[in-house]
Parts: sequence; C-alpha cells; structure tokens
Amino acid sequence: MRVALLAALALLAPRDARAIGELARGSFSLEATGNVRLTEALLLFPAEAEQLGQGDGGIGAAVTRLLLQGDLARRVSYEANLFLDLSWSPASSSSLGALATAAAFRSPYRNHHLSWDFLEQGRGSGQLGVDRLAVTARLEPLQLTVGRMPVNYSVTNIFTPNDFFAPFSATTINKAYKPGVDAMRLALSLGQLSALELVGVLGSDSDGVPAWRESALLLRASTVLWRVEWALLGGKLAERWIVGASLQGELGPLGVRGEGQVGFPDREGDGALDEADEIHVRAALGLEHKLEWRNAQIAVEALYQSDGAWETRDYLARLAGLYPDDLPYLGRLYLGLSAGGEILPILRLQLVGLVNAGDGSGIGVLSLVHSLADEADLLGGLLVPWGRRGVSAGAVESELGLAPLVFFLETRFYF
Repeated sequence: MRVALLAALALLAPRDARAIGELARGSFSLEATGNVRLTEALLLFPAEAEQLGQGDGGIGAAVTRLLLQGDLARRVSYEANLFLDLSWSPASSSSLGALATAAAFRSPYRNHHLSWDFLEQGRGSGQLGVDRLAVTARLEPLQLTVGRMPVNYSVTNIFTPNDFFAPFSATTINKAYKPGVDAMRLALSLGQLSALELVGVLGSDSDGVPAWRESALLLRASTVLWRVEWALLGGKLAERWIVGASLQGELGPLGVRGEGQVGFPDREGDGALDEADEIHVRAALGLEHKLEWRNAQIAVEALYQSDGAWETRDYLARLAGLYPDDLPYLGRLYLGLSAGGEILPILRLQLVGLVNAGDGSGIGVLSLVHSLADEADLLGGLLVPWGRRGVSAGAVESELGLAPLVFFLETRFYF
C-alpha cells in the first residue's frame, strides 16, 4: 500500500515551473522552491546476521526541504536549505549509508543546536533542521562565504578520500544535496586557471560546544596545466593533520581522476602527533569514459588505505580507530565500478558496485530512474551484497557478507 501511495504522490506532483514564489525589491531578491523525497525499502538479512542483532524489516523516510536563495545586496548573495525529516525503521536494522536522509548526517562539523528532534517514539523519529544557511560576499578577486555550506575537495566518482566533511557513501542513492558544515571560506582567484582557497570549519564536541580538537583549517591551491587541474591541500582536520593532492583531466578518450592524502594523527588536537597511531595514506585513482550512445558512461576506481585492515580479525580495531566523518571502509584495498545509460530518454539505468579486495566481499546497487515530468522522478532498484557470512566470537568472516539484500523505491518531486 505504501509503495502505491509513493507512486501516486509522485504522479500528483506539480507540473508547473519549479518555484514557490519569487520577490525582487531593488538589490534584494528571493527565490523559494521546495523538494520532497519519499523513500521506502525492504531489508532482508542473511540468517547469520541474527547473531549480531540484525533482523528483516522495512524502513522509510519522508524528507521535505524548503530552498531559499537570492541577493541581499549587489555583491552579497545567500542560500538556505531547511529540512523536515520523518523516518521509521526497526530498532535492529541500520538505515544504511545507501538510504541516508538529511537527519542521518551526524558530524562534529555540524553543530547539533541547528537541528531539533521533535519525534522519537517506537520505530519513528522526526527532525527539523538547517542543512545550509550561508552568505557570500563577492569582492573580486576575493569571495567570502560564511555560514553552513557544503565543502568538498574530492574529484573522484566512487571513492572520495578527500571529501572530509559529511561525505556520501559510494552506494548512496540520493546525492542531490551535499550536507553543509559550519564554516568560513575565503577564495582568491589568481586568474582564469588558478585559485587559492582557505576554509575554516567550526567543530563541536558531543555537547555542542565549539572545540579546536574537532575543528578544521585547510588551505588549497589549484591550477590548470596541460588540460589537467592540479591541486595541493593541507592543514588540520578533527583529530588529525593532512597533506594531500588531486588531479583531474583527460588522457585521450579517457577521463583521469585521482586524489589522496597523508594523515598525521592528533587525537587530542594539541598539535603533538600521536606516537600510538601510525601515519596513514589514503588514495583513490580512477578512469572514466563517456559515450554518445544513449549518454552512457562507465568509470572504474581503486581505493587504498594504509590504515585499513587486510585480515577480518582486525576489522573491529579498525572500526574503533576511525576518525570523525570517516566512511566505514574497514579494508585496505577496494575496487569500484560505476556505469549508466539511457534505456529511454525518460528512463535511465545506473549501476554502482565495490569490492573489498582483501576478503572478496562486495556490494552492488542497481537502480532505474524514470522521469515522470520535469519536476518528478521515480526511482527503484535493489542493493545486493555478497561475501562470506560466518560469525565467530563476534568476529565476521567478511566486511559486507552480512549486509542485507535491499529493495527500495523512491519518489522525488519539486515545487
């Protein structure tokens, strides 16, 4: 019944131009739009997962967003993204990174005082919050942005080691709105092909009190040379310091993307590097190819983490040693594939998969996106895991073998 309701709501979505309203008074302007996302999924766990307290069940979510943007003055603009998130799930089941909603992103770089939990009863939960709220001043060649905004220094498609702030999982099915973090960003244009950017991100402890230990300060320099964008970055993140680089460009018919960083642990945030934790390297490299035939594209990538675990017996220690906003990749080497194309002009097929090269386990997401109208989409698909499923004394035989088989349906419409 709920599946039918989701489809019906999508079909009833507004067909007019996307906008709640617009206003212009001198140098001030306002454009208001909205977005509704309705998601439902069925999770089927293998029998072995019962030993870890996981059980079959359905999960669902309804996320409504109010989007505001415009100008405050001739050189000053603003953006706001407010959300209302209602979700339900069995207590024994995870919401999964693939189905993450606005309320699922809990980051030290997002002060929790900007969100309010108004419902927590049984299987249901509700949250009202601010996903983005930022003001930008354009003082060429300088640009200053202050507030809650998305910050992402990743250039790769599947694995994103240089996405340090509220990153998406590789299998996330909805990446339309990158979560914002509490930051100040100063960008300096050094010409048409070069730029310098300084970003400070305010971190907070579990009580919502701003703290240097959880904060970040990064400097990034980029330029284009030989039709390739090169970038260097470095500075402080929550509980560690990093030095990194990235590149993206074309090599004949292939697109080349690569990024990575060397991390220096500083769990206390006092500037004294931790001797107990090893310096680590995380890097991703990928190739992509785009075809005119049915607007198809294919990408392959590899991710290496020197602090990842080769042996499954070390997964628990690896999980306990993750840094804030780390995606829970427990292994050392991963391979990924992304492919997609149009079956019809209004129907697109997308496939994303990844494999832990250490234990052979993996997960794949197959989805179909049907454009119902200019302002409505219907998406459905499944998430299929594989790998050894054994559990012994609380230790697993593979990272992803005990993940559930997931069938999902999602509608998105705009107004």
